[in-house]
Amino acid sequence: MSNHFPLTGKPFSDFITAPDTCYKIGLILAGLKLGRAMKVLDFGAGTCWLSRYLNQLGCSTISVDPSETAISLGKKLFNDFPILGEFIEEPEFLLFDGHRIEVPSNSVDRCICFDTLHHVPNQGEVLSEIFRVLKPGGIAGFSEPGRIHSRQSHSQSEMRNYGVLENDIFLEEIWEIAHAAGFSEIRITPLCTKEPVLSLENYLEVIRENEIPEIVRTNIVDNMYSSVVFFLQKGRLILDSRIPQDLSCEISARQNELNARTGEPLKIGLVIKNTGKSRWLASNIKDIGKVRIGIHQYDSAGSLIDFNFYRCDLDGDVEPGKRIKKVIYPVFDKPGRYRAAIDLVSEFVAWFETLGGKPINIHISVE
Repeated sequence: MSNHFPLTGKPFSDFITAPDTCYKIGLILAGLKLGRAMKVLDFGAGTCWLSRYLNQLGCSTISVDPSETAISLGKKLFNDFPILGEFIEEPEFLLFDGHRIEVPSNSVDRCICFDTLHHVPNQGEVLSEIFRVLKPGGIAGFSEPGRIHSRQSHSQSEMRNYGVLENDIFLEEIWEIAHAAGFSEIRITPLCTKEPVLSLENYLEVIRENEIPEIVRTNIVDNMYSSVVFFLQKGRLILDSRIPQDLSCEISARQNELNARTGEPLKIGLVIKNTGKSRWLASNIKDIGKVRIGIHQYDSAGSLIDFNFYRCDLDGDVEPGKRIKKVIYPVFDKPGRYRAAIDLVSEFVAWFETLGGKPINIHISVE
């Protein structure tokens, strides 16, 4: 493994490439709007180092590459350095024949193509394949060199010594090809400096006067000329409860004071509205992103007794803007005065309260 460290150790192979690679990985991860249990196609995976990190984040991956050696190194990387915890699903490794990705149509949530497309001679065919395997509403994210890549010294060296194809990337041309393949939208992330360039005076100018210093504007132009991070959308973006952003709700009940008997189910009628932009999933692999009604139990003084006191499933997926009625039946096993804080939870993702939501509080007397 040590002989292949520059390839398998990415993005921490060396101090020259690590800052740029880490910066762009962050932009890609943010722009893809990833969530736990999403299936991600890592196209041009190489030694599968990025696939490994995606699994560590809780995604499942299909690593695709035309090099049998690279795929073998990727399998070895996973075996020698397993992720912490368990896989959502066992990672898949596929050899690419240069034309067809051996994955069913409409089967992956996201595709990531990191520093690969500029090596591809048949970009139209490859983008058509990525479009085919993406689910409707899916996103493909790309980090690539820019408009002068082939003229740079290291590119010239790679082409001269190893016969590597080094294409320049013109996004207007890429979009023409991608649109013909079926993609509905392209979005580009502006690239700013990776190094400190602002004085304190410059910083305060930005904060206080909303003025961008010339050094920053120049840096953005230079960076975007030499590198691009962009995303292709397959139809309308569909968000769901595997992603914590945009989860919000309104919960109401007819009464905030109820009486109950020890050991007997207490009937509580709720009206719940999806006020966010994401579909609430009623089921998913390993319950990840499954939305449930939950109750935190407090005593009359407000001290927490049981954070996970109660859970109740929804009857089906809930679309944004939809209002549902639900009756829950918690059981209190000891007499006393309690406060039940009723909230929603996207399992293994987040409680809605932590995202800015407001649970409703019901005071309960148990005899």
